[in-house]
Amino acid sequence: MKLVLSLNKKEYLYDYVSMGIEVFVLGGKYSFYSPCTFSLDEIEKMIQEYPQCKFYVAINALYDQHEMDDLEKYIEALSNRHVAGIIFQDFGVLQIVKENHYHFDMMYSPETLNTNACTLNTLKDYGITSAFLSRVIPLEEQMIIQKEVCMPLMLQAHGIEYIAATKRALLTNYQEASHLSFDIEDKENLLIQAHQSPYQFHIYEDSRGTHIFSKTRLYTLDLLNQIHDFDYWYIETLMMSDEEAIEVASLYSDALKSFDNETYNKDVKEYMNLLYRLKTPLDRGFLFDQTVYKLEDMRKIDNEKRESNH
Repeated sequence: MKLVLSLNKKEYLYDYVSMGIEVFVLGGKYSFYSPCTFSLDEIEKMIQEYPQCKFYVAINALYDQHEMDDLEKYIEALSNRHVAGIIFQDFGVLQIVKENHYHFDMMYSPETLNTNACTLNTLKDYGITSAFLSRVIPLEEQMIIQKEVCMPLMLQAHGIEYIAATKRALLTNYQEASHLSFDIEDKENLLIQAHQSPYQFHIYEDSRGTHIFSKTRLYTLDLLNQIHDFDYWYIETLMMSDEEAIEVASLYSDALKSFDNETYNKDVKEYMNLLYRLKTPLDRGFLFDQTVYKLEDMRKIDNEKRESNH
């Protein structure tokens, strides 16, 4: 297993590499969301300065036809700079790579679709070489998929989770209708809460639409005995302060070293204590949930909809 980090600042790259982290996901011009956006020159410089590391660039949006020519030029530029891989969900990105015979690791990350082994094994024949498992299925199912899929898989280890996104400018429209004044691009402080729900979510808008993420951070620091067979263990630093990102990366890096040294079972309690001291909201996400539709719940929802329409 290798620890993977979405890079929040290039100034901290040395610190992360010193911890033993050697795989990074970079935000770029065509990234759907990322903690930081790097220029091509910045990406090239990082690759030159840290040749021992693998750098992936997120090209993970769904693109309109008018973007494809510029996108193709951008992917060519990444190939010339020897980027190791691309994280994507639009098959147009895969087609560009195949037609030009570029040698990227093509990591398929459609957020919610990678939920079974049969699909992933079939997609391997189409040029996909690795995949990011969906976060909306239980850990037990993810572990079954890991055993049955013949390609490297990435599991989210820590950080906020994707909830939903749309190309629509929902916050702009709401602002115009409500006449309220707020910063629609405020990633960290703008929250949404559903009616009669205790859960809050980050929401913000940018040039690619509206994005919604969990406020709580998924954590798996104490689950390494169960998940160590996965190829990649991913830390999402979006919405993290610089200090939190450094501390979390250090804890997970130490945990992985401890596991390799066979001291993890003794050390994990202290790692968890240090994680709790960060005082950030933690959650298991869907790791131990099952997808169950209860008939009485569906009837209640239908009744509420009928009443609201009268």
